[in-house]
Amino acid sequence: MRSLPRALQVLAVTLALSSVAIAQPDDALAVGVDPDPMELARVVRRVGDDSVLGRLEGSLTAVRAAPQLPAPELALPALVTHAAGRDPWLAPAAMQSILEITEDLDAHGLGRREADAPALAAEAERLSAIAADETARADLRVAATLAAGRLRALVGDRAER
Repeated sequence: MRSLPRALQVLAVTLALSSVAIAQPDDALAVGVDPDPMELARVVRRVGDDSVLGRLEGSLTAVRAAPQLPAPELALPALVTHAAGRDPWLAPAAMQSILEITEDLDAHGLGRREADAPALAAEAERLSAIAADETARADLRVAATLAAGRLRALVGDRAER
């Protein structure tokens, strides 16, 4: 580093320290985690629901861990946004999490958690928009159709109770 000007040395040290601060080894959402559901459930328990929900915007691990949340329906808005995007990693991971969440949701659990039925209906509509988007990947369109149908059925079940 002696050959670099002082300003570049300071910049290099600052960047090195900031990269360490961004991905601390104890930050389970910043490091690669085995996508096994059991390991993801451990991550959710370790870091907490709020941390997972807060990191959905930029963490593939958080996106994959979302179905393990005690109230996974809270992750749907961010997941649907990712699924509608063009990121080759986040879009399919988000859609996979959406499928898992919509498969596991039930009217009783949603009622117990006092889930917002209009919000679920809105997410069903957003998923339908993905399904109708001819520029979206075919697999994501099919998955969006399935997930939207599941959400509509749940909202209907809750309305009947």
